[in-house]
Amino acid sequence: MKERLLQELKRIREAGNYREIKYLEPVAASRVVYNGRVYLNLCSNSYLSLHVHPEVVSAAKEAIERYGAGTCSSRSVSGSIDLYGAVEEEVASFKGYERALIFSNGYLANIGIVATLTDGDDVIFSDELNHSSIIDSARLSRAEKVIYRHLDVEDLEKKVKRVSGKRRKFVITETVFSMDGDVAPLKEIYALKEKYGVHVIVDEAHGTGVFGETGKGVEEMHGLSGCMDVQMGTFGKALGSFGAFALGESVTMEYLVNRARTFMYTTALPASVLAAGRAALRLVKESTSYKDELWVNIARMRQGLREMGFDLERSEGPIIPVLVGEDGKTVEMQRRLMDRGIFLQAIRPPTVPPGTSRLRLTVTRGLTSQEIDQALDAIGAAGREMGII
Repeated sequence: MKERLLQELKRIREAGNYREIKYLEPVAASRVVYNGRVYLNLCSNSYLSLHVHPEVVSAAKEAIERYGAGTCSSRSVSGSIDLYGAVEEEVASFKGYERALIFSNGYLANIGIVATLTDGDDVIFSDELNHSSIIDSARLSRAEKVIYRHLDVEDLEKKVKRVSGKRRKFVITETVFSMDGDVAPLKEIYALKEKYGVHVIVDEAHGTGVFGETGKGVEEMHGLSGCMDVQMGTFGKALGSFGAFALGESVTMEYLVNRARTFMYTTALPASVLAAGRAALRLVKESTSYKDELWVNIARMRQGLREMGFDLERSEGPIIPVLVGEDGKTVEMQRRLMDRGIFLQAIRPPTVPPGTSRLRLTVTRGLTSQEIDQALDAIGAAGREMGII
């Protein structure tokens, strides 16, 4: 086996797809230390920079003092400490759903939701650029899989209409696509739900806290808060902590408690993580200032990149794909940015389709105006050297 793996790793290196873990020390909301050097971090998903907010950190510390370091059990046995109930009630109320159910992370949540709620007589309609967790959950499901063109509601409707009989139909989409930063046409998808009786499952991992008037997400932006059959969201991005949640009707959540294997057989989150997520959620509920400050930074970064000639595609919000194309060229641009003190990672297949390798830049609230200018100067210089702009 070793020889085979070495050969495969060699092939991965030659294709420009080799990955290595970089061990970092965070030193500020927007800065990390790597190999003894301070870098500006432009690939964090902590969009609101709440992972270092004093109230969030304090809540985690207090929870450790009260509950200890871990739960050391699945939620189905003894891991569902009382804090779970409080957080689930608050996130369900904020999002406009009857009930919430917390999973240990977003990957497990999506697999638990999709693989549990669908069966062999069903059909899943999945956007072609959905996250790997959605792709894997559909594979684990016994349902028929139908892929529709990215963001193409017309193509989706055609494929929905082709399915005859009484088979249940599920449309599954991210609301904000994690690698492209574009936004799903939820209003049009909801119209298909009303017209054809399809069930809609949405992944709001990158929308929560960022989109919508009060930060509830893309659903709120379209006036659809609480209207989908199931929503998945996370505490691990804009809310600065860890863990994920499913939202829906009480009977749906009850069924997941009883049948979702990724819920039943996974060690529960520690209290410190739950408390941190709860504190962040309360900050978002109490004030839109965090979101508003983020969008000021988003506008500044996007304007600067466009003025330099970068094509930002259909992206919106804090996720900005800086498309390069070739895998090796993307890795080289990453290296040049590292030389300039910018920590920004190359995203290559299989995470994105072949020929679309990119640097996935994320804007966070914690970036200062000076840091944004620093980032723009470095990206512009590297882009010109590489012939991208």
